[in-house]
Amino acid sequence: MHVAVLGAGVIGVTTAYALAKRGCKVTIFDQASSIAAGASFANGAQISYSFVDPMASPAMLKKIPSILLGKDPNIKQKPSLEPAHLKWGAYFLGNCTEPKVTSNLDNAISLALESRTALQNLLAFHSISFRYKQAGKLVVTRDKSTLNRMQHAAKIKTGRGIETQVLSSQECWQTEPVIEPHYRDIVGGIYAPGDHVGDARRFTNALAQICIDQYGVDIRLKQKVLGLATDDDKIVGIRTGEGVFSADSVVVCMGAASAKFLSRYNIPLLIEPLKGYSFTIPASDQAPSVSLTDADHKLVFARLHSEMRIAGLADFDGDDMSLKEDRLATLKSFAERLLPNIGDYGHSGTGWVGARPMTPDGLPITRATKINNLYLNTGHGMLGWTFACGSAERIAEIMTRYHSGAAHQTGATNQKRAVQ
Repeated sequence: MHVAVLGAGVIGVTTAYALAKRGCKVTIFDQASSIAAGASFANGAQISYSFVDPMASPAMLKKIPSILLGKDPNIKQKPSLEPAHLKWGAYFLGNCTEPKVTSNLDNAISLALESRTALQNLLAFHSISFRYKQAGKLVVTRDKSTLNRMQHAAKIKTGRGIETQVLSSQECWQTEPVIEPHYRDIVGGIYAPGDHVGDARRFTNALAQICIDQYGVDIRLKQKVLGLATDDDKIVGIRTGEGVFSADSVVVCMGAASAKFLSRYNIPLLIEPLKGYSFTIPASDQAPSVSLTDADHKLVFARLHSEMRIAGLADFDGDDMSLKEDRLATLKSFAERLLPNIGDYGHSGTGWVGARPMTPDGLPITRATKINNLYLNTGHGMLGWTFACGSAERIAEIMTRYHSGAAHQTGATNQKRAVQ
């Protein structure tokens, strides 16, 4: 089976790897000039199996009025009456109930566990350098109700095999001593010793090279995919600026661009681009060794060897993916006020902005479509780096199982015709 993978980010490349190791011939297409040029380029760097809680929740529901009024500095909502945006919002509200949160969290944990296993298996076979470390993850809060919610979720996660510990403020300071002078107001936190950090861009580039060298994957950059090539209701390839490329199957791994690309084929996807910002600074000897999340300010701090990656903010800004200097300044101001001594903020570079492809329930879309041989692996939201390897295995299994079944059925039909 020859598969065209649309997208050369961490989702597309892990998908290509999962397919190639199953014996598929794979070609990756991306309009960017380099691998991992989009949302995978400079994300928060946390591989966060312990903290996959969906954004939609009763707590978020209470914040919506302040978000709509522009009073929440962490989340910005650009007014929009676009039908797709309104429909996404309605489904998001529908996922803010306790039963939905419990169900969505359970599904997210299942995928997180699959991803953890898949990445471990991958690294057992391939030596990849991407600043990977089991740093543990500490999530802290100043709000007792937030801590209670995190504690409830921690019990569920521990029951599913993800080790989590509920810590007092004193225990948080003991776990990561450098935060104590600046986090005297926290009421506690959740610690997951098994979580990791890693550079998604370095990983994606290294895995792409493995795909090329060991599995014969072809990667075609600077290739804008104009559309699908179909014969009746079946995929026969894709249309690019250089003509039609033939393929037995196509899997869309285009992140936030997936919905617009597929809308012309009457395949509606509830995906909203949620802009996140990050910057990277040289780390000092006061930089935390533990991967840290400030739950109240929605900021993450991840140490990548000699650097600190700091990421946060969530802006619903439509198709505008430009870096807004005022928003980047807000992120830097938050971070420096919270942890002023962790690195050289004067050397933070130009910063980065990326589009997180958010679904209303916080779960990626990993399935077949109504068009034969067209598949989806998209909509990973803020957890693309965490979910990448697991969702790649899922879609590769679906695709190869279907192809094997179809081939078997065709063979049986041809055999029957020959007998007749």
